[in-house]
Amino acid sequence: MEARYRQDYPGEFVITHSKWAGGKKQETREWIENPIDNQHLSGRAAVIGSSDDRDSFDYQRLEKHRGGLLSSLKLQTYGTAKIALEMRLDFAVDIDFGNLQPLIDNKYVESNIVYTSAKNCLRQPGEFYLIPLNPHLCAEILPIYLAAFDGHNEIFLHGYSRETNIRHQGWIDQVTSVINAYSGITFFIVGNELNMPDAWLECSNTKSMNFRNFITYCDV
Repeated sequence: MEARYRQDYPGEFVITHSKWAGGKKQETREWIENPIDNQHLSGRAAVIGSSDDRDSFDYQRLEKHRGGLLSSLKLQTYGTAKIALEMRLDFAVDIDFGNLQPLIDNKYVESNIVYTSAKNCLRQPGEFYLIPLNPHLCAEILPIYLAAFDGHNEIFLHGYSRETNIRHQGWIDQVTSVINAYSGITFFIVGNELNMPDAWLECSNTKSMNFRNFITYCDV
C-alpha cells in the first residue's frame, strides 16, 4: 500500500457500465469529485473496529466528546456500519450492502457520511460516498485507512486485538500494511498489550495504550 492523502485527492473515475461488443470490452466511466473537505482541529481520530472492549471502555462516550479547551483534543470518529447503529460516527464505512441497509432504513445516511464501494453507490444513488481509491481491504480495516487518508497525526484504534472476530483471514496483515504505509502517523493501539499482535507493536510508528491513559490523554 502507498500512502495517499485527501488533500491531494481531486476525485477519480468510476466505471458505471461495461459490456462486450465485437469482441471488445466497452466501459462507460464517470468522474466523481472529492466531496469531502475534512477540517480537523486536533489531528486526532478514534477508530472503533468492534465492540470487543465495551466492558473496559464505552466507546459511545466518544459521540459527545468535546476535547478540552476550544476542542483542541477533539477526536473524529470512524467505524463500520455496525458501530454506526450504536452511535453517530463522523465517518462510517462498509462494503456489505446488508450492513448498510439498516442505515438507509433508519435514515442515518440522510444526515451522516457513510462510505462504500462504487457498486453500492450505483445501487443506491445519492445515499453514500465513494471510498477513495478503492483499497483492497476488508470492511473492519477501511475505517483505519480513511482516518489515515484524512491526514490525522494520531489515530487511536479501539476493538482491534488478536481476539477480534473478523472473518477475513489476512486482516491482521492488512492493518500492518496500513500502519507501515502511513509511517508519518502515530497509531495508538488501545487495550491490553498482551492481546495485541506482535506485527503491529513492531512497527516503528505504533504505541500501545491502556484505557486509563487513553481517557487522560484525550480528555474523554
